[in-house]
Formats: sequence, structure tokens, C-alpha cells
Amino acid sequence: MNGTLARVQDGARRFAGVSIDSRTLRPRNAFFCLRGERVDGHRFAETAARNSAGTIVVNRERLPRFRRLPVPVIGVDDTVTALGDLAAEFRKRFPTRYIAVTGSVGKTTTKEMIAAVLATKCRVFRSPGNYNNLLGIPLALLERTASSDAEPLGVLEFGMSSHGEIARLTGMIQPQWGVVTRIGVAHLLQMKSLLQIARAKRELFDHSDPSVTAFLNADDPYQRRWAARWRRPTVRYGIDHAGDVTASDLRSTASGVSFRVNARHDFAIHMAGEYNVSNALAAIAVGRSFGVSFRNIADALRRVRPVGERSRILRWNGALIIDDCYNANPTSMAAAIESLKHRTTRSRRIAVLGAMRELGRGERQWHRRAAQDTRGLDLVLTVGPGGLLYQSGLPSEIAHTHVASAAAAAQWATRHLRRGDVVLIKGSHSEGLDVIGQRLREHETTRGRRS
Repeated sequence: MNGTLARVQDGARRFAGVSIDSRTLRPRNAFFCLRGERVDGHRFAETAARNSAGTIVVNRERLPRFRRLPVPVIGVDDTVTALGDLAAEFRKRFPTRYIAVTGSVGKTTTKEMIAAVLATKCRVFRSPGNYNNLLGIPLALLERTASSDAEPLGVLEFGMSSHGEIARLTGMIQPQWGVVTRIGVAHLLQMKSLLQIARAKRELFDHSDPSVTAFLNADDPYQRRWAARWRRPTVRYGIDHAGDVTASDLRSTASGVSFRVNARHDFAIHMAGEYNVSNALAAIAVGRSFGVSFRNIADALRRVRPVGERSRILRWNGALIIDDCYNANPTSMAAAIESLKHRTTRSRRIAVLGAMRELGRGERQWHRRAAQDTRGLDLVLTVGPGGLLYQSGLPSEIAHTHVASAAAAAQWATRHLRRGDVVLIKGSHSEGLDVIGQRLREHETTRGRRS
């Protein structure tokens, strides 16, 4: 980590694992003092020492202050960088070869699908949840143990909010394969334009060896241009454009989506939204490159279930609810609304929409555009102060209701949903729309007990 020990006599010590939170620190963990926007981890160095930390890593200019702590203290130029450097060194201790997944939408789902497909051949390491950034990836790697030697393949999700982050992750992990999902509008508060977002995603390949295989979405115009200009091994997947792995005959079902691959092989996934077919195609492309049969891939994908609040299907009082409120940006919102329109129902198609965040100066414009996309639905319920951003763009022919909070939206749903309604719940995670599904499940359980 290019660090400096506060006391030389502390050099012959061992630590076990790492922590960035003194509340969950385990004995002998290395505690990294990270400076965030709201909290400075250096404030908790003494707490970590009392809780039996194995060592404490601080920014170098703070080293004199913590020299007297009863545990080894290491000073580094930057604690986030040091955490990544440690993970990069630790990565060399395992024979695992890595597949990196990036893109604007569907990264976590695609990662889970790829891991499930490859698990039909061997043990696979995957980053937990959405551990996908300069903190999450090192923490995921540094949790590995000696038993991880038996995992020859690893699947990691690479996220970013600014230029250079994916370049840093690529240098840290040195993946042998790279998968890109659809590139779309996200993090505009930091990135300013779609072109900048595409360039940031391409850092996965700009900073990797030319032999690294690229799995690209042929429906994405940026990725089509990449494939036309470079010579690296490339596998293309898509729905609307020709590729090595293509899908047709898409159909939403009661439990998810069914489709046909390369006009021959039937597939079904238990996730709502036809946009999830692209994620499945990426996993199919990777699986075929590793020699997994179409039959085994299909079996694996049927067993994959949504992660967190992503594309989950709930049923409440005869209504079908697509709970997709983990996050939202203009690209994923447009895809989710379009998928809702294709749902067959004898009742109503309803969109419950919370705000999309981190869109910068164009925030109002992007919400207005998303609202215009709802033409063809029967009802739009906007939620919270941010939900008001949709109102100016809603088509006049669509019934519209606004509620002040997610809790109020849940209460509205228990009173007004009808049998046969199909409901989409979508918004950024910070809007807390997951409360709606939770309240509906609680209401159903309570009603069942009374009956």
C-alpha cells in the first residue's frame, strides 16, 4: 500500500480481513479510515482500536495523531487508493480468472445470470449484491479465503459515477473477459453527456490487454461502433440487431418472459420486463463461449431470481405487480414503461413512478420525456416531491394521481387496485418505493390471518 508504519516494532503482526465500518468490525480486521461526504472514518479510529482491530490505516498526514494507539497504525497517501492496492495484491494469490460486467442498466442481474450459467461447469466467485465500485470490489475480494482457490472463475460488476473509476477497477482486477450491457442516461450530474458515459464504460477495454474478449450489446449504437473499429475478440448479442446470439418471439408471461434464441432454442426467465432478455442474452453468449450447452444454460437461467427490488413479480388481491424500484434512470425507465405497455390484461396498466436522481440540469426534461412515454397506459401514480417532475409531461388522456410519499402510495394501492391490474413500481432507490411492496405483503399477511 506504499504505507508507513507508525512504530517499526509493530511490523511483525498479522491482520485478518478488512473493515470500513467500526460498527461491524471483527477482531483482527484492518480498519480503513475513509473520508466520505458526510462522515470521516478517522473519527472512529480509536473505537476500532478498542474493538480489537488488527491494524488501522489512516491518511498519512493524520499519522502523528494516532501514533499512540495500542494497535499497529499505517499511514498512506489515500486510504481508498490503499484499499484498492491491497486488493490488487491480494488478487494475485488466487488462480481465479475474472469476467467484468459493466453498463448503465442491468449489471447486477447480468452478473447473477452469468454466474449461474458458469456454475453449471465449475465453482464460481461472484461479488455480493451490488459491490461494484472502488470500495465494494476491494471489500469483496478481501473477503476471500483459502477455499476460494477452488473457484477458477469470478464474475464482478463494475460500476462508476465518474471517469477513471472503471480504468482503476480494470487495473486492479485485470479481467480476461468484459461484458457490457446497454449504455444509457445515468449519473448525468457527474458525466454531463451520454458520450461521456460511453467513454467511461469503454475504459474496461481501453485499459485491458487486446486479447481480452468483449461481449457487446449489438442494440447499443456506441458498442456497434466499438466492434467496427477494433480487432479484439468480440462476441455480439442483441434483439433488434444481428449478432452471434440473438433473441426473437419475446412474450411476457405470468411469471416472467419467454423468448427464442438464434431461432432454435426456447428460453424463459422468471423476471418481469422484456428488457431483461438482453441481460439473459449476455449470459447466454458468455456461457456458449465457455462451452455450456443451450439446454444447461436454459436450465440455469430458469432458476435465477431477481436480486433485491429488481424486476420482482408480486401478486396482490388479483393484481400483478412488477416491483422494479431498486433504481431508475431514463434508459431503464423507458424500457420498464415500454414493457408494461406490452403486458396483456383485461384490466388496467398502472405506472407508480418515483423520481429519477443524479440527472443534473436536465432533470426536469428527462422526467417530462419519461412522462410522455406513458401514453397508452391507463393510470399514472406519481410519488413524493420528486414525482411532481413528471406532471408537466403526462398526456392529457391518461388518468393521473399524486401522493406525498411511498407509504401513501401503498395505502392508495390497498384501496384502489383491482383484480387483473398490472402495476409497475419504478424510481430511484433513494425514493424508498420498496415500502410499497413491503406494505402490500404485510397487508396480505394480516388479512390472511383475519380470514
